[in-house]
Amino acid sequence: MPQPAASTMPNDPNAKFLSRMLLVLGLFFVCVQVNRSAGGVLANYLDANRGLSPTDIGAISGAMFFAAAAAQLPTGLLFDRIGARLTLVCMSGISVTGMIVFALAETTPLLASGRFLIGFGHGGVISGVYLLAMGWSTPEVTARSTAALVGIGGGIGGVLATTPLALSMDAFGLSGTFLVLAAVTLATTLAIYLLVRDRPSDANGGLPPEPETLGQSLAGLIGVLGMPQLRRLFVMGICFSAPFMTIGGLWAGPYFRDVQNMDAESASFMLLLLVVALHVGTYAYGPLIGKVPSRKALILGGVAVEVLCLSVLAIWPTAPLAIAVGVLFLFGCAAPFYVALAAHARSFVPAGRVGRLLTSINLMGLTGIFLMQMATGAVIDAVDAAGGPPELGYRLVFLSVIALLVVTGLIYVKQPETPTT
Repeated sequence: MPQPAASTMPNDPNAKFLSRMLLVLGLFFVCVQVNRSAGGVLANYLDANRGLSPTDIGAISGAMFFAAAAAQLPTGLLFDRIGARLTLVCMSGISVTGMIVFALAETTPLLASGRFLIGFGHGGVISGVYLLAMGWSTPEVTARSTAALVGIGGGIGGVLATTPLALSMDAFGLSGTFLVLAAVTLATTLAIYLLVRDRPSDANGGLPPEPETLGQSLAGLIGVLGMPQLRRLFVMGICFSAPFMTIGGLWAGPYFRDVQNMDAESASFMLLLLVVALHVGTYAYGPLIGKVPSRKALILGGVAVEVLCLSVLAIWPTAPLAIAVGVLFLFGCAAPFYVALAAHARSFVPAGRVGRLLTSINLMGLTGIFLMQMATGAVIDAVDAAGGPPELGYRLVFLSVIALLVVTGLIYVKQPETPTT
């Protein structure tokens, strides 16, 4: 688990507590990321063992991200009213319920319902981690600490969501695997309640010293959503996760199987490589934030790399396996620019509204995942129904993601680097 480069003084007790706190949060994030990164393995499993169509699979996977999007605004209000610690604990209870429903489900609607509850409960986790780190460290350390936690803890969870998850479901079935995951998630949630605090002066159990009234909280949320200087940041937020979760998180597994002619086990290993790439990139963005003069340029550079990589496969979907894996690995490294986007956005609002700002950005990103997964599932179904070759469907998927990246990047390029008067 990550150990932050957090101390401003060698023996700073706040830095030591932050390190211990991030260890607990990292273990929790491993569980979260197993669910978030399981789409590719679940797509293969639900196709092979339940006979579901690409549209059904896209709906089940997309339900989690639709719910996570729906959770953003209420979660943002809770972050700023009762604190990140209590919010994460309460929302995690919803996710554990969802894992149990998903584990026991036998029909598509129940499978989708379980994923919906998982997504709703875990929708604000990254923002919560960011806010907890912010309460114990400087802005620069917050960015590095959050990137380290998401990169390392998320990377471990992402790896577990590939070949190990596939092997577990082969051995114990979907039910046994997700019931165990629910139990482990519940244990880490209890650890957060007992061991994590919102800030050094947390004598009152996590509540802000003077919490806003509900009316003030809603007014602050409306104010954040209505700020003209945030509009292009919100648009760019659509792409902080949707491109990777559409390709690496859902359709890469079927692509390796249908176009590269790999079996399910080999395809799950390819997904493992892509997840490793995602979290290598996440970890790398943290230090880069402090070294590059422009956060906007860093984000746009990542977008450009994503477009270049996907263009290779859009033009040449039947590329040799080594080339396909190589460009998708580089795509995965460039994709996770959330921490850089959060750092760019943070300077535009006062500290008391950062929770609502981050969850508003997440709302855009998670809505993008839901829409892209649903739309691309329909595209692949349409190609199948028309009798087209499999590579045509995946070519259209790659082109759809490229179009999203280009449009949002062109809008974001006009975003000011810092607030203007």
